Amino acid sequence: MLFHTPEFAGLLIVSLLLYYWMPKKRIYMLTIANMLFYGVAGIGNLFIFLAITIICYMCSKFMRGPYSKIFLWIGIGISLANLIFFKYIVFFMRSVGSLLDIELVAADSFWVSIVLPIGISFYTFQVIAYLVDVYQHKAEPAKTLLNFWVFISFFAHLVAGPIMRSHEFMPQIERIEAIRFNKRTFKLGIAWLTVGLIKKIWLADYLSPYVNEYFALGSNITGAEAWMASYMFAFQIFFDFAAYSEMAVGIGYLFGMELAINFKTPYLSTNATEFWRRWHITLSTWIRHYIYIPLGGSRKGPVRQYTNLFLAMAISGIWHGAAWTYVLWGMYHGLLLIVHKLYTMLKDKLGLSAIDNSKIYHVITIIIFFHLTCLGWILFRVQGLSNAFHMIRKMFSPEVFQFNGMLFPYVYIVIALFALHVGEYYLFKHASTLARVWDQRFPAPIRAVLYTAIAACLILFLKGDQNTFIYFQF
Repeated sequence: MLFHTPEFAGLLIVSLLLYYWMPKKRIYMLTIANMLFYGVAGIGNLFIFLAITIICYMCSKFMRGPYSKIFLWIGIGISLANLIFFKYIVFFMRSVGSLLDIELVAADSFWVSIVLPIGISFYTFQVIAYLVDVYQHKAEPAKTLLNFWVFISFFAHLVAGPIMRSHEFMPQIERIEAIRFNKRTFKLGIAWLTVGLIKKIWLADYLSPYVNEYFALGSNITGAEAWMASYMFAFQIFFDFAAYSEMAVGIGYLFGMELAINFKTPYLSTNATEFWRRWHITLSTWIRHYIYIPLGGSRKGPVRQYTNLFLAMAISGIWHGAAWTYVLWGMYHGLLLIVHKLYTMLKDKLGLSAIDNSKIYHVITIIIFFHLTCLGWILFRVQGLSNAFHMIRKMFSPEVFQFNGMLFPYVYIVIALFALHVGEYYLFKHASTLARVWDQRFPAPIRAVLYTAIAACLILFLKGDQNTFIYFQF
């Protein structure tokens, strides 16, 4: 069930009415609402999700006994087995078959018919984080099974995050009956929801056909067209994923709950480290806490640190998809992180750290890293390593300077999108001040007219075909 559909709007409105009308029954109402939301995608997948939830809840309860480590690994093992079966089994079998030069997966076999349950990667990571935190006594087990179910399955963030950790979200679930309607919070929720809808409908979906058109050229694409395709896909995937995350935050606020912010204008990053503090923040935080640090982090010297970084980002790539292009994409970002650390060490040794204060240097590094990011997006978007490498070779061939005049309109679009990205940075940075000026300087009738116009335009666009969110496939 997509956020930008009439069906979801109906579920949301009914849920909100019941939520504030019967505060003592909220946990039951959200339990049913979450089941309805997920059940639309398939009753079988809902039952599997419920089974995983019940097993992991019981494991967390037993972790306060003498066999806590055993139950930790039972919970993690079952969660990962569920993820591997649905998401990676065919990939593994095909990879092994290719290595041994035998066919392990026939075109008409049972394995090919396996359908990936929506949200499986996100709820698996959230369950694992919860189990580890309970085991390490960083969090207490959920008081009831229903509380745990709502924590894991809250429809606002179930399908594509943000990935919420126990200490962030469970306390809100535990005190859900005490939440009272707050006009300011509700308005904030509507604002986040509207921003997300605008990014999805007016920006991501607008870019989608142009991105598809260029990537469909395949081997016929020129170097300049390849760069243009990567630029537009960079903004398409950002607007699409940020839209979902921001709508999730908005829905959370409507229910009086706070979800984590997942994006902070990532294309204004000057390096790989900064990028992963701005892009898919809850995933990068998860990777750092549950993979990078357990591997040893930076505690065992620089060589081990770089190895841990590389492995952590490779796992991030695997998490994104069951294909070697995703694995290579993760490794690529791991190398970018390592290179940045080496570059920082070199600057310090040469006494050039002060250059970071230069605005010109800052702008140059943003431009360079944006292009490095776009280069990585080729691996993320193109199917097959050979196709990806072919496109990357085109991007570095001399023909890249043979600029077709028909590309100029797209150049202007990309420049406008980047300007919009910069504008978004300042908008969020000064959001409180701007909101106060808006309320104080503009009369209520003017604000009402603008709100009505935005709502009417969104409704008008919603009447068309709704494109699914890109990250639903992960």
